[in-house]
Amino acid sequence: MTESRDANRRLERILFRARPSLETVEYDGWILRFADGYTKRANSVNPHFGSSFPVSEKITRCEALYSERGLPTIFRLTPFSEPDGLDRALERAGYALLDPSLVMTAGLGRPPGPDVDAVLHVSGDAWFAAFDRLQRLDPADRSTHRRIVETAQADRCYAIVRLDAEPIACGLGVLVEDTLGLFDLHTAEAERRRGHGTAIVGSILRWAHRRGARTAALQVHGENEPAIRLYRSFGFEVAYRYGYRIARRPGPSSTTAR
Repeated sequence: MTESRDANRRLERILFRARPSLETVEYDGWILRFADGYTKRANSVNPHFGSSFPVSEKITRCEALYSERGLPTIFRLTPFSEPDGLDRALERAGYALLDPSLVMTAGLGRPPGPDVDAVLHVSGDAWFAAFDRLQRLDPADRSTHRRIVETAQADRCYAIVRLDAEPIACGLGVLVEDTLGLFDLHTAEAERRRGHGTAIVGSILRWAHRRGARTAALQVHGENEPAIRLYRSFGFEVAYRYGYRIARRPGPSSTTAR
């Protein structure tokens, strides 16, 4: 159990490096991440270590720091969040639970099948243009998303599928040490269930395998059954679960729901 817990803590650190925030504050064992409101993962309190200050005092301080930046206060809770009883304390303070999610991992001992010609590995500029078109992000989120991706000190694989010169699917691989992080997997609604997601994931995994990656990891909403089935077809299994707590009372702004 301790070995698994330590491995999952290391994986958390790897994924933070693969998907960094734009600002990080360490506060009495908790890691506060800020990224202009783009995604909950990059704009949340991660209580990874114990506390020397009272929990109620720390929650109030976190609320002040997020409020200063015009952001709602969100806690991301994992099996190794500390201290014990934090989830109950947040519930009593009016924080609602939302978005149960999974971290899934797979070994990369061998490449998952042959390359697929339909998948293109492109430049960052070409990939961001495709992603923004598929996701229909507003200009502010486009800028923030690109800054987050390019802040990572890691090798990146930008993958897309085009149909008649138009992007219809995309995905991003970020290699940190011996671990690949999979992010931003998206297929145009009209093109789903046609194998594009499978092709993208397989292509990125092969790219990582050629570069010596031993493990792949991703994060997915716990109720996204089609995506979970796709990932399981590549050997991904649940490493651990996490969720978010956000105040029920109105906050200063919303946060992109990812």
